[in-house]
Amino acid sequence: MGGSGDPAKKTAEQVAMERRQKMQLEEETAASERRLKAVAQKKIGKQSLLGQPIEQAEAPEGPTITEGYMKSGGQVVKKPKKSLFGRAASAAAMMAGR
Repeated sequence: MGGSGDPAKKTAEQVAMERRQKMQLEEETAASERRLKAVAQKKIGKQSLLGQPIEQAEAPEGPTITEGYMKSGGQVVKKPKKSLFGRAASAAAMMAGR
């Protein structure tokens, strides 16, 4: 009824898997310890987030108004579309005036 008492030998695959799991666990533990140490030394947190001030980019030279827009009365407004009908009517009026 009882067993032989000797545990079954592990296969090479089982040994390799256990070794990989142990190495991964040790890496995660070391990373966690480094982070906690850095927090304790206040290297991570508000000081590192604030860090060095970011240099402001210079404004581009030239027009800053998008094509199709214009300044009118201190505000930027969309340019009115030129209709073909308006051109034809003005051309017809010019021809009639000859």
